[in-house]
Amino acid sequence: MKTAMQHLQEALESIAFHTINPLAGEHIGLYRVPSAEGCVEFVRLEAGNYQPHIHDTVDAHLTILAGSGQILLNGIPCPFRAGSTFEVPRGTSHGFIIETKTVLLSVQDKPILNTATNEADIRLA
Repeated sequence: MKTAMQHLQEALESIAFHTINPLAGEHIGLYRVPSAEGCVEFVRLEAGNYQPHIHDTVDAHLTILAGSGQILLNGIPCPFRAGSTFEVPRGTSHGFIIETKTVLLSVQDKPILNTATNEADIRLA
């Protein structure tokens, strides 16, 4: 009999992520869940470093679903593992040091990436 975590892992592996490249040299898996307001996205990060950056107009709540590493919030490293949560208000510098492939759920007040124009609310910190 599978555990709930095994079911979650299988579900996360079955997501059809779309690879985006919001910052030079960085590749992120993205799967947006349609919603009437705001934005709900699954985000996949492979092992490695992701540059600190800022969203000027988006507030986000992040829940780590799988993986481990550190999120850098305004330069302060905060370790994470499955179950960790973080608030990332607009204007907050944040980056990632990913130890093991990570999938997170990002609940935002609006999308970071406009898929129609391919423009993103993202700038290096």
